[in-house]
Amino acid sequence: MKPPITWAPFVFPAILLAVFPAQAAWGADDLAEQLKSDYANKVLTLRHFYKGEHLSLESDGTLVGSAEEGPWTVYGQVSINALEVNERTLRINARRISLIFDSQKKLLLDELSLLEESKARNKEEEKEKLAREKFLRENLVEVDIALTAPNPTEQDVAAAINAVFLDPEQSLREVVPDFWWRYFDQLGNQSPEQNFPEDVYKVKPGEVSAPRVVYQVDPQFSEESRKAKYQGTMTLSLIVDKLGAVQNLEITSPLGMGLDEKGVEALRQWKFEPAMEAGEPVPVQIEIEVEFRLLSH
Repeated sequence: MKPPITWAPFVFPAILLAVFPAQAAWGADDLAEQLKSDYANKVLTLRHFYKGEHLSLESDGTLVGSAEEGPWTVYGQVSINALEVNERTLRINARRISLIFDSQKKLLLDELSLLEESKARNKEEEKEKLAREKFLRENLVEVDIALTAPNPTEQDVAAAINAVFLDPEQSLREVVPDFWWRYFDQLGNQSPEQNFPEDVYKVKPGEVSAPRVVYQVDPQFSEESRKAKYQGTMTLSLIVDKLGAVQNLEITSPLGMGLDEKGVEALRQWKFEPAMEAGEPVPVQIEIEVEFRLLSH
Protein backbone atom coordinates (compact mmCIF):
# COMPACT_ATOMS: atom_id res chain seq x y z
CA MET A 1 0.00 0.00 0.00
CA LYS A 2 1.33 3.45 -0.90
CA PRO A 3 1.68 6.12 1.82
CA PRO A 4 -1.51 8.15 2.22
CA ILE A 5 0.09 11.43 1.19
CA THR A 6 3.21 12.08 -0.87
CA TRP A 7 4.48 15.45 0.24
CA ALA A 8 5.95 17.97 -2.14
CA PRO A 9 9.46 19.02 -1.06
CA PHE A 10 9.28 21.60 1.70
CA VAL A 11 11.97 23.90 3.02
CA PHE A 12 11.66 23.68 6.77
CA PRO A 13 13.77 25.58 9.31
CA ALA A 14 16.59 23.64 10.90
CA ILE A 15 15.57 21.94 14.13
CA LEU A 16 16.81 23.44 17.37
CA LEU A 17 17.41 21.16 20.34
CA ALA A 18 18.12 22.03 23.94
CA VAL A 19 18.44 19.27 26.54
CA PHE A 20 18.82 20.05 30.23
CA PRO A 21 19.87 19.13 32.84
CA ALA A 22 22.50 16.45 32.14
CA GLN A 23 21.04 13.07 31.23
CA ALA A 24 21.80 10.01 33.26
CA ALA A 25 24.33 7.64 31.69
CA TRP A 26 23.66 8.52 28.07
CA GLY A 27 24.46 12.24 28.32
CA ALA A 28 22.72 15.37 27.10
CA ASP A 29 24.83 15.70 23.96
CA ASP A 30 24.12 12.11 22.91
CA LEU A 31 20.38 12.56 23.40
CA ALA A 32 20.37 15.87 21.55
CA GLU A 33 22.19 14.37 18.57
CA GLN A 34 19.86 11.37 18.45
CA LEU A 35 16.75 13.56 18.63
CA LYS A 36 18.11 15.76 15.89
CA SER A 37 18.71 12.68 13.74
CA ASP A 38 15.22 11.33 14.44
CA TYR A 39 13.11 14.49 14.15
CA ALA A 40 14.98 17.20 12.23
CA ASN A 41 12.79 18.71 9.49
CA LYS A 42 9.99 16.23 10.18
CA VAL A 43 6.26 16.72 9.69
CA LEU A 44 4.29 15.12 12.52
CA THR A 45 0.59 14.30 12.59
CA LEU A 46 -1.37 14.73 15.80
CA ARG A 47 -3.64 11.87 16.84
CA HIS A 48 -6.20 14.51 17.90
CA PHE A 49 -6.60 17.78 16.04
CA TYR A 50 -6.60 20.17 18.98
CA LYS A 51 -6.84 23.91 18.41
CA GLY A 52 -4.82 26.42 20.42
CA GLU A 53 -1.36 27.94 20.62
CA HIS A 54 -0.32 25.80 23.61
CA LEU A 55 -1.22 22.16 24.25
CA SER A 56 -0.32 20.18 27.35
CA LEU A 57 -0.59 16.38 27.34
CA GLU A 58 0.16 13.47 29.64
CA SER A 59 2.72 10.83 28.68
CA ASP A 60 -0.07 8.60 27.33
CA GLY A 61 -1.40 11.37 25.06
CA THR A 62 -4.28 12.43 27.32
CA LEU A 63 -5.01 16.15 27.02
CA VAL A 64 -4.49 18.24 30.16
CA GLY A 65 -7.32 20.75 30.45
CA SER A 66 -9.61 21.29 27.49
CA ALA A 67 -9.22 22.17 23.83
CA GLU A 68 -11.64 22.16 20.92
CA GLU A 69 -10.83 19.92 17.96
CA GLY A 70 -10.82 21.27 14.43
CA PRO A 71 -10.37 20.00 10.85
CA TRP A 72 -7.21 17.98 10.31
CA THR A 73 -6.25 20.01 7.23
CA VAL A 74 -5.69 22.99 9.55
CA TYR A 75 -4.91 21.49 12.96
CA GLY A 76 -3.65 17.99 12.21
CA GLN A 77 -0.04 18.41 11.11
CA VAL A 78 2.97 20.37 12.31
CA SER A 79 6.53 21.04 11.17
CA ILE A 80 9.02 20.91 14.02
CA ASN A 81 11.01 24.07 14.80
CA ALA A 82 12.50 23.11 18.17
CA LEU A 83 12.59 20.32 20.75
CA GLU A 84 13.49 20.78 24.41
CA VAL A 85 13.76 18.09 27.07
CA ASN A 86 13.96 18.72 30.79
CA GLU A 87 13.57 16.34 33.73
CA ARG A 88 9.84 15.81 33.33
CA THR A 89 8.70 17.51 30.10
CA LEU A 90 9.23 17.27 26.37
CA ARG A 91 8.47 20.60 24.72
CA ILE A 92 7.91 20.77 20.97
CA ASN A 93 7.73 24.12 19.21
CA ALA A 94 6.30 23.78 15.72
CA ARG A 95 4.57 25.49 12.82
CA ARG A 96 1.04 24.39 12.08
CA ILE A 97 0.64 23.24 8.48
CA SER A 98 -2.36 24.51 6.54
CA LEU A 99 -3.24 22.09 3.75
CA ILE A 100 -4.92 23.01 0.46
CA PHE A 101 -5.73 20.81 -2.52
CA ASP A 102 -3.48 20.92 -5.58
CA SER A 103 -5.80 19.95 -8.44
CA GLN A 104 -2.91 19.07 -10.76
CA LYS A 105 -1.07 16.77 -8.35
CA LYS A 106 -4.35 15.57 -6.75
CA LEU A 107 -2.80 16.00 -3.31
CA LEU A 108 -3.30 18.09 -0.20
CA LEU A 109 -0.14 20.16 0.16
CA ASP A 110 1.38 22.74 2.48
CA GLU A 111 -0.13 26.11 1.62
CA LEU A 112 3.07 27.93 2.59
CA SER A 113 5.14 25.86 0.19
CA LEU A 114 2.69 26.47 -2.64
CA LEU A 115 2.57 30.20 -1.93
CA GLU A 116 6.35 30.49 -1.95
CA GLU A 117 6.42 28.85 -5.37
CA SER A 118 3.66 31.04 -6.82
CA LYS A 119 3.97 34.43 -8.52
CA ALA A 120 1.68 37.39 -7.94
CA ARG A 121 0.17 39.10 -10.97
CA ASN A 122 0.27 42.63 -9.54
CA LYS A 123 1.39 44.67 -6.53
CA GLU A 124 -1.87 44.13 -4.66
CA GLU A 125 -1.62 40.35 -5.03
CA GLU A 126 2.04 40.50 -4.01
CA LYS A 127 1.10 42.39 -0.85
CA GLU A 128 -1.59 39.84 0.04
CA LYS A 129 0.74 36.94 -0.76
CA LEU A 130 3.51 38.26 1.51
CA ALA A 131 1.04 38.91 4.34
CA ARG A 132 -0.35 35.37 4.04
CA GLU A 133 3.15 33.84 3.99
CA LYS A 134 4.03 35.80 7.14
CA PHE A 135 0.91 34.55 8.89
CA LEU A 136 1.61 30.93 7.95
CA ARG A 137 5.23 31.10 9.14
CA GLU A 138 4.07 32.56 12.45
CA ASN A 139 1.15 30.15 12.91
CA LEU A 140 2.93 28.32 15.74
CA VAL A 141 1.97 25.82 18.41
CA GLU A 142 3.79 24.75 21.57
CA VAL A 143 3.20 21.16 22.68
CA ASP A 144 4.25 20.03 26.16
CA ILE A 145 4.26 16.28 26.81
CA ALA A 146 4.83 14.93 30.32
CA LEU A 147 7.68 12.43 30.74
CA THR A 148 7.51 9.70 33.38
CA ALA A 149 11.25 9.27 33.97
CA PRO A 150 13.16 11.93 35.92
CA ASN A 151 16.16 11.58 33.57
CA PRO A 152 14.53 10.70 30.25
CA THR A 153 16.27 8.56 27.65
CA GLU A 154 15.79 8.45 23.90
CA GLN A 155 13.24 5.66 24.38
CA ASP A 156 11.28 7.77 26.90
CA VAL A 157 11.11 10.70 24.49
CA ALA A 158 10.14 8.46 21.55
CA ALA A 159 7.35 6.87 23.60
CA ALA A 160 5.97 10.29 24.51
CA ILE A 161 6.03 11.44 20.89
CA ASN A 162 4.36 8.24 19.68
CA ALA A 163 1.56 8.70 22.22
CA VAL A 164 0.72 12.15 20.84
CA PHE A 165 1.67 11.84 17.15
CA LEU A 166 1.18 9.15 14.53
CA ASP A 167 4.07 6.86 13.71
CA PRO A 168 5.42 7.71 10.23
CA GLU A 169 4.31 4.28 8.99
CA GLN A 170 0.72 4.83 10.11
CA SER A 171 -1.90 6.15 7.71
CA LEU A 172 -3.84 9.33 8.35
CA ARG A 173 -6.88 7.20 7.58
CA GLU A 174 -6.59 5.86 11.14
CA VAL A 175 -7.33 9.22 12.77
CA VAL A 176 -9.49 11.21 10.33
CA PRO A 177 -13.34 11.08 10.30
CA ASP A 178 -14.85 8.25 8.25
CA PHE A 179 -16.00 10.57 5.45
CA TRP A 180 -12.28 10.96 4.58
CA TRP A 181 -11.62 7.22 4.24
CA ARG A 182 -12.57 6.97 0.56
CA TYR A 183 -10.12 9.75 -0.32
CA PHE A 184 -7.24 7.96 1.42
CA ASP A 185 -8.22 4.64 -0.14
CA GLN A 186 -8.00 6.31 -3.54
CA LEU A 187 -4.53 7.64 -2.71
CA GLY A 188 -3.47 4.13 -1.76
CA ASN A 189 -5.01 2.69 -4.95
CA GLN A 190 -7.43 0.62 -2.92
CA SER A 191 -11.05 0.06 -3.83
CA PRO A 192 -13.22 1.79 -1.22
CA GLU A 193 -15.23 -0.65 0.84
CA GLN A 194 -18.97 -0.15 0.52
CA ASN A 195 -21.09 -2.40 2.68
CA PHE A 196 -24.74 -1.37 2.57
CA PRO A 197 -27.72 -3.23 4.05
CA GLU A 198 -29.49 -3.30 0.66
CA ASP A 199 -28.65 -3.04 -3.02
CA VAL A 200 -27.67 0.46 -4.08
CA TYR A 201 -28.43 1.54 -7.63
CA LYS A 202 -26.79 3.89 -10.11
CA VAL A 203 -28.86 6.44 -12.00
CA LYS A 204 -29.73 5.09 -15.47
CA PRO A 205 -31.92 7.20 -17.78
CA GLY A 206 -35.06 5.29 -18.62
CA GLU A 207 -34.49 2.76 -15.83
CA VAL A 208 -33.48 4.44 -12.56
CA SER A 209 -34.37 8.12 -12.18
CA ALA A 210 -32.13 10.61 -10.44
CA PRO A 211 -33.12 11.84 -6.97
CA ARG A 212 -34.31 15.45 -6.84
CA VAL A 213 -33.29 17.95 -4.15
CA VAL A 214 -36.28 19.26 -2.19
CA TYR A 215 -34.42 20.87 0.72
CA GLN A 216 -30.94 22.33 0.49
CA VAL A 217 -28.59 23.95 3.01
CA ASP A 218 -25.75 26.07 1.68
CA PRO A 219 -22.32 25.30 3.20
CA GLN A 220 -20.57 27.95 5.25
CA PHE A 221 -16.94 28.94 4.93
CA SER A 222 -14.56 27.81 7.65
CA GLU A 223 -12.99 30.61 9.67
CA GLU A 224 -9.55 29.68 8.33
CA SER A 225 -10.59 29.66 4.65
CA ARG A 226 -12.41 32.99 4.94
CA LYS A 227 -9.34 34.66 6.44
CA ALA A 228 -7.19 33.19 3.65
CA LYS A 229 -9.77 34.10 0.95
CA TYR A 230 -9.60 30.48 -0.15
CA GLN A 231 -12.36 29.06 -2.33
CA GLY A 232 -13.03 26.27 -4.78
CA THR A 233 -15.11 23.16 -5.49
CA MET A 234 -15.11 19.84 -3.67
CA THR A 235 -16.80 16.57 -4.69
CA LEU A 236 -18.63 14.14 -2.43
CA SER A 237 -20.10 10.70 -3.00
CA LEU A 238 -23.29 9.87 -1.12
CA ILE A 239 -26.24 7.53 -0.96
CA VAL A 240 -29.79 8.88 -1.22
CA ASP A 241 -31.90 6.24 0.49
CA LYS A 242 -35.50 5.21 -0.27
CA LEU A 243 -36.81 7.95 2.01
CA GLY A 244 -34.72 10.65 0.35
CA ALA A 245 -32.25 10.99 3.24
CA VAL A 246 -28.50 11.36 2.80
CA GLN A 247 -26.35 8.43 3.88
CA ASN A 248 -22.69 7.37 3.58
CA LEU A 249 -21.14 10.74 2.74
CA GLU A 250 -17.58 10.37 1.42
CA ILE A 251 -15.09 12.93 0.14
CA THR A 252 -13.75 12.05 -3.31
CA SER A 253 -12.07 15.34 -4.23
CA PRO A 254 -11.30 17.67 -1.29
CA LEU A 255 -10.40 21.33 -0.86
CA GLY A 256 -8.63 21.48 2.48
CA MET A 257 -8.50 24.32 5.00
CA GLY A 258 -11.59 23.08 6.82
CA LEU A 259 -13.98 23.49 3.88
CA ASP A 260 -14.49 19.74 3.44
CA GLU A 261 -16.01 19.40 6.90
CA LYS A 262 -18.30 22.35 6.14
CA GLY A 263 -19.44 20.66 2.93
CA VAL A 264 -20.21 17.42 4.74
CA GLU A 265 -22.03 19.31 7.49
CA ALA A 266 -24.30 21.03 4.95
CA LEU A 267 -25.07 17.96 2.81
CA ARG A 268 -26.05 15.90 5.83
CA GLN A 269 -29.07 18.22 6.10
CA TRP A 270 -30.22 17.91 2.48
CA LYS A 271 -33.47 16.14 1.63
CA PHE A 272 -34.34 14.52 -1.69
CA GLU A 273 -37.26 13.12 -3.57
CA PRO A 274 -35.91 9.55 -3.88
CA ALA A 275 -34.83 7.85 -7.07
CA MET A 276 -37.40 5.59 -8.69
CA GLU A 277 -37.11 2.23 -10.43
CA ALA A 278 -40.23 0.60 -11.92
CA GLY A 279 -42.39 2.97 -9.90
CA GLU A 280 -40.73 2.12 -6.57
CA PRO A 281 -38.27 4.26 -4.56
CA VAL A 282 -34.74 2.86 -4.52
CA PRO A 283 -31.46 3.92 -2.90
CA VAL A 284 -28.90 5.36 -5.33
CA GLN A 285 -25.28 6.42 -5.18
CA ILE A 286 -24.55 9.84 -6.66
CA GLU A 287 -21.80 12.45 -6.61
CA ILE A 288 -22.38 16.12 -5.82
CA GLU A 289 -20.06 19.07 -6.33
CA VAL A 290 -20.08 21.65 -3.54
CA GLU A 291 -18.87 25.08 -4.57
CA PHE A 292 -17.40 27.67 -2.21
CA ARG A 293 -17.25 31.16 -3.72
CA LEU A 294 -16.46 34.34 -1.86
CA LEU A 295 -18.58 37.34 -2.78
CA SER A 296 -16.56 40.20 -4.23
CA HIS A 297 -17.13 43.65 -2.82
